[in-house]
Amino acid sequence: MEEQNMSQNTPPAFDENKFRQQFEEERKKYAVKKVNILLCGYTGSGKSSLARAILGDVVPESAIGTGAPKTMGYEKYENDLVCIWDSKGLETGETEEEFMQATQDFIRKQQENPNVDNHIHLFWYTIQGPGARVTDCDKHLMTKIFNPNHIFVLLTKADAMRGPQKQAMKDELIKAGIRESRIFFTTDAQGGALGCKELMEASLKELPEAYRDAFIQAQILDVEKKIQAVKAKAGKARAIIATAASAAAAAGGLNPFPLSDAALITPIQLTMLASLAAVYGFAWEKFKPAIFPFILQSAGKAAATSLLKLIPGLGHIVNAGVAASLTWGVGLFMKNYMEKCTINRIEGKTEPEFVLNSEIFQEYLEMGKKERQIQQENQG
Repeated sequence: MEEQNMSQNTPPAFDENKFRQQFEEERKKYAVKKVNILLCGYTGSGKSSLARAILGDVVPESAIGTGAPKTMGYEKYENDLVCIWDSKGLETGETEEEFMQATQDFIRKQQENPNVDNHIHLFWYTIQGPGARVTDCDKHLMTKIFNPNHIFVLLTKADAMRGPQKQAMKDELIKAGIRESRIFFTTDAQGGALGCKELMEASLKELPEAYRDAFIQAQILDVEKKIQAVKAKAGKARAIIATAASAAAAAGGLNPFPLSDAALITPIQLTMLASLAAVYGFAWEKFKPAIFPFILQSAGKAAATSLLKLIPGLGHIVNAGVAASLTWGVGLFMKNYMEKCTINRIEGKTEPEFVLNSEIFQEYLEMGKKERQIQQENQG
């Protein structure tokens, strides 16, 4: 099977810098909203270990200390998906008043920010299970400073707790005003991450819808959930393709043009590709080496000869139908490729090779024609 050369020279009309700017604008438009999590509790209560068990190396191993006191305040750990504020310096019988005041001031500052993306979206309060107790400071923080209806209380290192001790601590928390459904017995990754998946599911239900996708992508406990979230992007991706196909059809229908002037619909397709890349989380550094050759292939007059070879019987005139079908075909091909790349990354597999030949493109062109017909029927 003859492979087409996807790395032809950039046509003069194509401005890579301008496209990259557009690409970044589309990424901002479709980027997931980062989740902000506040971890609070005494030093040595297992905050960092717990967060690492659920969210992986967003919390570095160096953050998992020996219980020695840290500086007063909150330490920030973050990546593109999640930001964790980790309380430091709360020692039994020491500086509790100062810590409560500092915590109250910190939460007020975050929640009064006019941008809700900077608010705290999840509150996780940790209490070390074995050998610990629910202190007056714990109760004050959980019920007076935090909202007890929105805080999750995590009794950590639960694998070292006995049944009567678990029940006693649970009873104490319920008596203090914490609902049983918001109390979790957990262990870190070394303890098997018991209770962590249940906490993750409860946290997902607690999060505003706009932030759930980021949390699903960030968590490391449920691979299948991450894959399902990727597949769920198909609806948004198809809507992007449909919009682009309609715009391409309008351009071709208004004034049919020779295939050699295919650059007339190139800006439409470039916007579509940039939007699809944003939906599937492709950064520019990933997008350019994997997909950029295809863009160069399909842009401007350089596309004419290649398209004629790639799609036998296409003809030399681009009208509304051809423009829409081509755009649907290109969009579906790229949507499926990006989805597969993303799923392979989640599963730890090698990403699929980017291959486009006449047989494959003909298949997607036929899909594009069908989608064009369905689109027309729905609009009619």
